[in-house]
Amino acid sequence: MKIILLDKIQRLGEIGDIVEVNSGYARNFLIPQKKAAFASVSNIAEVESKKDELAAMSEDVLTQAKARAQSIEGSECEIFVPVTEEGALYGSVGTREISEAFTNNDVAIDKSEVQLPEGPIKETGDHNIVISVHPEVSVEVLVKVSPE
Repeated sequence: MKIILLDKIQRLGEIGDIVEVNSGYARNFLIPQKKAAFASVSNIAEVESKKDELAAMSEDVLTQAKARAQSIEGSECEIFVPVTEEGALYGSVGTREISEAFTNNDVAIDKSEVQLPEGPIKETGDHNIVISVHPEVSVEVLVKVSPE
């Protein structure tokens, strides 16, 4: 499906680019999130006329994300979990638990912003976690997993 981008999307394109994507990705994510529109003649003309305005809005969002990243940077939280006699966790610590722990420490982080590329944490100790506040802005925080 051909769409025209209304926002800069990592690994896809810049504002105003006409790209080919899977129809489900376009209909279920890009178009409802106002990140793209169908590539019709009228939509292409409208995006071309508003390109500078869309770029300015995108830049404002990026500036806000950078400011938020600075406020989050260097933050840490401690999560207490039940462990076996050998010290192994009964479960694991995922994005939801990390998000809740930071929110309890007055640092608002959504669970979708927490990046765990190696999967949930399954060991006690200190773990550096990446928080992605914007596709172009990420910050590293410390999560301490301690036994109860």
